[in-house]
Amino acid sequence: MPIKQQQLIRIMKKKIIDIIIIFILALIVSIPLASKDLDIYVDDGIQHIARLMGTYQTIAEGEFPPVIMSNFCNQFGYSWNIFYSPLTAYVPMIFRIFTNSYELILKLFILLLSFLTGIAMYEFVNKVTKNRYAGILAAALYMFAPYRLTDTYMRVAISELASFVFLPITFLGMYNIFNSEEKSTKKSLALTLGAVGLILTHIVMAMYAAIFCFIYMLVNVKKLKDKQIWKMLGINILLIILLTSFYLLPMLEHKFATNYEVFQTGRMERTSELIRNKVDPIDLLYTIEGNLSFEIGLVTLSGLVFTQLTYKKINKEARKIYWFSLIAGFVCIIMSLRFFPFEKMPAVLKMIQFTFRLLEFSSFFFAFVAATNYSLVIKNFNMKDVFVLSLLTILLVVPLKKNLDYDRLWSEDKLWPAVMVTDNTGRVHAGCATFEYLPSKAFENLDYIKHRENRVYILNGNASIENEVKRGTNMTFDVTTQENVELELPYIYYLGYTVEITNENGETAELETFESDNGFVAINLEEGMNGNIQVKYTGTALMKVSYVISIGAVIVLIGVWVFRKVKNIFYCFLLIY
Repeated sequence: MPIKQQQLIRIMKKKIIDIIIIFILALIVSIPLASKDLDIYVDDGIQHIARLMGTYQTIAEGEFPPVIMSNFCNQFGYSWNIFYSPLTAYVPMIFRIFTNSYELILKLFILLLSFLTGIAMYEFVNKVTKNRYAGILAAALYMFAPYRLTDTYMRVAISELASFVFLPITFLGMYNIFNSEEKSTKKSLALTLGAVGLILTHIVMAMYAAIFCFIYMLVNVKKLKDKQIWKMLGINILLIILLTSFYLLPMLEHKFATNYEVFQTGRMERTSELIRNKVDPIDLLYTIEGNLSFEIGLVTLSGLVFTQLTYKKINKEARKIYWFSLIAGFVCIIMSLRFFPFEKMPAVLKMIQFTFRLLEFSSFFFAFVAATNYSLVIKNFNMKDVFVLSLLTILLVVPLKKNLDYDRLWSEDKLWPAVMVTDNTGRVHAGCATFEYLPSKAFENLDYIKHRENRVYILNGNASIENEVKRGTNMTFDVTTQENVELELPYIYYLGYTVEITNENGETAELETFESDNGFVAINLEEGMNGNIQVKYTGTALMKVSYVISIGAVIVLIGVWVFRKVKNIFYCFLLIY
């Protein structure tokens, strides 16, 4: 067997072993999920389970992409998927093949996220340090970072938890672009994968990651003289825009069409809550029972201490990203603390809502730095050292188990059919969160939603409505007008509803829709416009274009990948013969 082939086999065997180890770590970190009494409805959890149920129902009704959840908000339709990260709604649906339990679907998705988080961190650190053991240790530190466990079990913040996967991938792409030996467009595409993943999981964290990437670019400002670097950055930015068009364009279309709560100043960020939820310095070292955990982690913290002993040993290529990560990690810590005047930051930065979210970035940066330090300070660093440090990391987070909630109050049976909005509904509703994705007119008229009947209303004029049949986002009814009328349909106003009228001669015309004063879909009919009206959700022209753009970008990327593989195989045959 050729020497190169033997080396490749050895490398593959080591990689498989490393992947198995990371999967075992993912199983360990997911042990609490095995308990049927674990309350995964706590905090954000109930919203994510309700959203999964609504997304599947929408798909079952034949609407794809599943935009309007017709059963939500008293069956007037409510949309998460126009405004909120689509990846965390669509990807978990894969597990619907194996189970009808949405609780189990969410748990399996959390397990998958843990495994992918470890793999992503391993690949990043292994590439930068060229040390597989440092990669495994960094994966362990990152997977068991107390704040990641807070997102997993105490907040069940699935979108933020998913974003943990894409931070290492994003910075792997940035490292590949600015690494003098890796000026390869192919390898730089990790930036596209990471950035697209962040945008489709948590757009606010994506914004902060973009800021850190820009700062890292400035750190490498001298290398910007290289045209190849600009080429790689340009290609990645273009691909990021194209691949996320299906999400960003419809969201922007809605932003400019009318007023939705999510875009209102002070709606998604409340200064009083931001101040109240700042982190105390003691929280970085110790978690009080009943509180969220914001600890750095003793093993990680100890690893950072070794910086003074190891910084001279770091290979030249990795020094900039090493120091950048160390400094950025501490900046994130400082900005999350109580004394830092975050409330005076620009409004766009306060969209983060809670300063403790910056601990996601410090968890990533510190795991990389600590693992690098351990690999350099420990003589003949090997798997035994990784095992000891990983075991210690795991044992130190076990006490956090006391903060997990095993007194569940909800079950998915209580969420189906969708929970009604009533006079007893508080600020937060199971399935609609804080109603942030309502048109502002509808939000300001919640009492109207609570008491409105599920039928067509005649707001102005005189008309006769008969034979109303409503199924999800589809509806038909017969109308006879005696004068000009304004009809309000039983659908909350989102762009994309198509309304057509067919007269007694079989002629069909499309009617223009607009937002009523109550935040619902409305139409105007002139006197004598009689016939059968059909309502269905088709999406807007821009939505359809955005889908074509994103799908086209995916097809092109796959085509290029296949072409390169076929070309390489062809060249191999030529060499053989």
